[in-house]
Amino acid sequence: MNTLRLRLIYDGRGPLIWSRAPDAFGIQDKAGRLHLGAPGANGTTVFELTLQVKPGATDAPVLTGEFAHGPPAGRFIYLGWRGAHGAFAQRLKLPLAGITWNDVREAHDRQQPLVGTLVDHHPRVTSTGANIGGTRPMTWALA
Repeated sequence: MNTLRLRLIYDGRGPLIWSRAPDAFGIQDKAGRLHLGAPGANGTTVFELTLQVKPGATDAPVLTGEFAHGPPAGRFIYLGWRGAHGAFAQRLKLPLAGITWNDVREAHDRQQPLVGTLVDHHPRVTSTGANIGGTRPMTWALA
């Protein structure tokens, strides 16, 4: 039980400004590469990833691996879009906080991923035309 599978379902249009190239939207790894998702139901995009799980300084599990960003107590995954010149046009932080040892055990016992859905139908830009990124709340649960 040292790994945890996650499934992220993205239900949205993406930011207002980005390249719209097929390889310009995905889950960001630690090297800055984007990993593409698969088409899902009703126009969603589905991302499957695996993280490693280890004990931490608190009672909460610490998730590690190529997609886990941030400090141990504040891990998150990045969902990113690149602009026409390759720089990130927008990145969203999707917190992994709230995933408990019970969630990890149950996912392992059922051999199912924890699933989170991000609904993002209203992208916004600043008055200067920059995409508004930031953290989006996430709930991870068995399907």
